[in-house]
Amino acid sequence: MSTHTGENPASRQAAGCAVVNATTMSNEILNPAWEDRDDADAKPTTTNKSRPSGLCTVGGSARLQHGRLVGSPRWANSFRAQHAGGQDDCKDMNTGLGNMRDLVRNGGDQLEGGGKSDQAGCLTPDDLIVATRLQDGNVSDPSHGVIRSLEFHQNGRMLLTAGLDKHIRLFDIDGVRNAKVQGVFLEDFPIHKACFGGDGLKIVAAGRRNYFYTYDLQHGTIERSSALLGKEVRSLESFVQSTAGANHPVVAFLGQDGQVPLVSLKSMTTIGSVKMNGSARAGVFSSDGQRLMTAGGDGVVYVWDLRNQSRCIEKIVDESSVQVTSLALSHGHLAVGSDTGVVSIYENLKGEPGIPVEATENCWNGMQQMMRRKRVNTITNLMTEVDNITFSADGRILAVSSRFKRDSLRLVHMPSCKVFSNFPSSKSPLNYVWTACFSPNGAHLAIGNARGRALLYRIHAFDT
Repeated sequence: MSTHTGENPASRQAAGCAVVNATTMSNEILNPAWEDRDDADAKPTTTNKSRPSGLCTVGGSARLQHGRLVGSPRWANSFRAQHAGGQDDCKDMNTGLGNMRDLVRNGGDQLEGGGKSDQAGCLTPDDLIVATRLQDGNVSDPSHGVIRSLEFHQNGRMLLTAGLDKHIRLFDIDGVRNAKVQGVFLEDFPIHKACFGGDGLKIVAAGRRNYFYTYDLQHGTIERSSALLGKEVRSLESFVQSTAGANHPVVAFLGQDGQVPLVSLKSMTTIGSVKMNGSARAGVFSSDGQRLMTAGGDGVVYVWDLRNQSRCIEKIVDESSVQVTSLALSHGHLAVGSDTGVVSIYENLKGEPGIPVEATENCWNGMQQMMRRKRVNTITNLMTEVDNITFSADGRILAVSSRFKRDSLRLVHMPSCKVFSNFPSSKSPLNYVWTACFSPNGAHLAIGNARGRALLYRIHAFDT
């Protein structure tokens, strides 16, 4: 009995030949078209066995870690939202490309701005802070001595460093190269304090001399000035300046005898002075430059009204300090550092000093009011004299430090006044910290130490 399959024997034979030919071709060794003698001497540098396993996990754990630290930029979120519903028309694509062009053209501004808004939304009174260490701010030209002053320009990109090596250095901060922009050498003038003046077009530098220097950034000129301070002023090494944006930028020099001369940066002349008891060791201006707070050896914070003949309108007694060594002011709080290592936090209503929170002792003496304000909290993590206090621009982070003990710097969350437990870590190369400052948007923290290094950290959103 035969079964008919409907298959042509000829086609079956052809198919069998095709299978045999394919097998024969796969086993056939083809000769190369040409030979290169250099290829015979070449040796492979890596093999699959010797390849690091971390290269195979870039899309996994590394990407996840990057997302935790940096987060998703705003332009990417908006681009995903536009295409979430499957809309692939040309209008959406052009919008996405426009966002990408803006990122390439103004990448620093967009990333910094996005980080600030995200950070503001994620601030929680937790005890952890996410900070990434970047290349040193002065890596292109480190200082040859202690860094006494650090300050970011109001544009957020330029960093000023100055110290006892008599040099003022300016760096363009990008987090990678941090190239040096300009340098100024002041002969026989170790710099104890330097800062950008007024509108950011001048630099004021002072030391243990009865004169100071101003450097014009636009014209590159240096001017020496005594500002008619008088022969009784022997040293101008310590001063404070009114905040950027003040209508009349003023510098207040802190004297050992309690005398505080006020110098206008526009006319470069003395416009007045205030006199406090004891030595003046710390000072800070209000945000509008109309009031000045000074403190020092008697443990009292003096509040001066510069609009009305520089009269003292208030005295604040700090109970935790024998001597006040540093002051810092934000829109919501006043921080007072002491020689005992204690930092007292007071409430600052409406961003103006001189408004009492709760007066438990009032005694009027003419136009002067002595009072004891109620402290919001105290920070007792430092054991030596607190000589540097600074708030971030939004007042959400407070940095306190002491140069008298190694690695003595702490970051404090405001307004909970909780110290972040993970900064600094055991591997942070802080050394002896002399100064610290935040960038205008709060995204970067610069720390100057005794080794002449300006450590740079990127502050991310807080852990939740």
